[in-house]
Amino acid sequence: MFKKLFNDPLFAFISIGILVFLFYYWSLDKEPVVELSPDNRAIFVEQYESLVGRKATPEDIAKIENDFIEEEVLFREALAKDFHLIDPAVRTQLIEQMRYQLTEDFQEPQEAQLVQYYLENIKRYYHEATVSFQHVYFANEPGEANTLLAALNSGQEVAGDEFWQGRDMPNYGESMIRGLFGKPFLDNLTSSEQDTWFGPTESLFGWHFYQVSKREPAMPMSFDQARQQVGNDYIRSHMSNSVQKYIKGLNGKYEIIRHEF
Repeated sequence: MFKKLFNDPLFAFISIGILVFLFYYWSLDKEPVVELSPDNRAIFVEQYESLVGRKATPEDIAKIENDFIEEEVLFREALAKDFHLIDPAVRTQLIEQMRYQLTEDFQEPQEAQLVQYYLENIKRYYHEATVSFQHVYFANEPGEANTLLAALNSGQEVAGDEFWQGRDMPNYGESMIRGLFGKPFLDNLTSSEQDTWFGPTESLFGWHFYQVSKREPAMPMSFDQARQQVGNDYIRSHMSNSVQKYIKGLNGKYEIIRHEF
């Protein structure tokens, strides 16, 4: 009967499955190995001797070994505790390392490639619009605002509070004005007539009477002017394409869930 049982294919299949199952759990129970190979020890000792400029003593070598084992154990414990998933700095470093690995064969673009990229994305490469204006600043909302405004428009001097950038603001880009004073203040500047005082208008700093003296519209940049930005954008585009190609090549390894808002 046993001979017949051993010859049964189903019995053989079940027996192999049990052996695989037992081996798997035996592997889980087995202590993980932390090993400093002779080759790696020799490399670490050589690096140490090169750094300190002398032969490593037995005490030095013992410390090198202990440092390696300590760091290896701590590294594995950090992975076991999922620090690479919850620490933003570690996550960022790992992500950037992956990006580097995916683009390490990147070849510097030729001039013709950069020119082609510049022409295909010409709308990116503009000098932004600028505004030149002067203002009288008040840390707090001024009283008798209409009187002060009339005085300014009649050419009289009005004393305000000291502003760290001064009163004259020549050729300020719109993005800089928005960052310094806030979008509502920029909107007032861009919609007001030139050579007339307006205000008081509130900004992120306080209150201002202002007069626009000049506006310059956005102007396209030449390739030479935009060369560095084009080169940076070209590299970023190549990196992004490489990452997308790699992720696509994973063939659904991850289930991607996007929630609508």
